[in-house]
Amino acid sequence: MEPLAQDEYRMLSRMAYDKIKAYIADNHLKAGDKLPTERFLSEQLEVSRPVIREALGTLEALGLIVKQQGKGIYLTDPNFSALFQEMMGVWQQGENSLEQLLQFRFLLEQASMEFIVEHAVEADFERLYALIAQSEQEAVTLSEFIKLDYLFHRELLSLTRNPLFSQLTDVINKYFHEIETRKLKDGSFAGKQDTIQQHRDIVRFLQEGNKEAAVQLLKIHLTGRRMDE
Repeated sequence: MEPLAQDEYRMLSRMAYDKIKAYIADNHLKAGDKLPTERFLSEQLEVSRPVIREALGTLEALGLIVKQQGKGIYLTDPNFSALFQEMMGVWQQGENSLEQLLQFRFLLEQASMEFIVEHAVEADFERLYALIAQSEQEAVTLSEFIKLDYLFHRELLSLTRNPLFSQLTDVINKYFHEIETRKLKDGSFAGKQDTIQQHRDIVRFLQEGNKEAAVQLLKIHLTGRRMDE
């Protein structure tokens, strides 16, 4: 039998990937459940074992399954960080990617404000204030400050209590954290005191239940523009 052409092999691998996902759904499998063997899946889905192995590799790369040596293949809790990271790689190729990502970041964080106002408790705000207090210390270097800025936004968005939302925003915020780190190496980072004050005021507005003021300041904080611009 002649070997499959590369395009044909990829097509079969994609079909096997979709069939495995359908098998998981049809059998109501959940995190912690064990998948059948490669041989069983190959026979059940009528696809060769190398193609099944390739499809399983894709699922593993996306964090949807884990292979345990000598035990088998198990479903994991959904974590879409790897998928979002791949999407970031595509977005970054566009001419206006940085501006578009910045706008997207603002829209995501803006959407979180209502959930935070409704569900955050005093202990949540105390954690945010503690991060701000850390960033105000004189001994904090600029690289440490940039990391604390990233941690502030990560903690802020975790208050939505939505893991999927947190995974997406964390990938995007890591990207901007890397940009700020590169700016520091270029000697172009500025605005430390403004950042600290804006963080403090955003938390205060959320604590007071003033979502509109928090969103207005958030846009200035992330984009340097007001809501009407």
